[in-house]
Amino acid sequence: MTRRSHFQRLLLLAASTTVIAGGAVLPSSAMAATAAPHPATVTTVASDHDAHGQHGSPASARQWVETTDTVSGIKFRLPEKPKVMQFTRDVDGMNGRLYMVKTENGVIVFAVFDLPSAQGELKDALQGFVDGYNADTQSAKHKLSSTDVHKIKVHGQPGLDARLSAPDGTAGSARLIAGDSHFIQIISLGPKGKEKPMSETYRQLLASVHDPHAHATHTG
Repeated sequence: MTRRSHFQRLLLLAASTTVIAGGAVLPSSAMAATAAPHPATVTTVASDHDAHGQHGSPASARQWVETTDTVSGIKFRLPEKPKVMQFTRDVDGMNGRLYMVKTENGVIVFAVFDLPSAQGELKDALQGFVDGYNADTQSAKHKLSSTDVHKIKVHGQPGLDARLSAPDGTAGSARLIAGDSHFIQIISLGPKGKEKPMSETYRQLLASVHDPHAHATHTG
């Protein structure tokens, strides 16, 4: 089996896990992943400010939890301690970790796959996620599509940004980054009427990401 087929399969699993995590938050039907991800360890650090404080919006990064993907060293902040799924080469064809948070406004996913130099697979990865999400939806009105797809650079690393939407009003955003040693996938999805708070949450997450490999490789 080729690396690309492994990668596509992993993205299909990631999409399935996203829908399952959504539960009642997202209107799409639940999907069963073809292989059950394994629990993984995650390092979290409490924010400087009390998460139970009454001031500040839910998207405030000051109330969030800093999370570290211990394999890659990539750090990011999420609205609360994430649920973590681990993919392995033996079972899934590739090693990776997927961090999920479900809020009252939608679902946030941050995934790190141990795959170097994957810039040629950015579009395939996006399509793999969309296909995985749509694989078992009950109605065409729930099916996602990607629009406004464009190439970007994140600290010198090639990436792809896209908007996600479905006829039922589900909406969100996707960012894929092909690093020198890891592939990063960031997804936000929320139901109709939650676009603004989910957009704020997504922007806060993007601003919080620190990839030590990107800074070490592409600075100076």
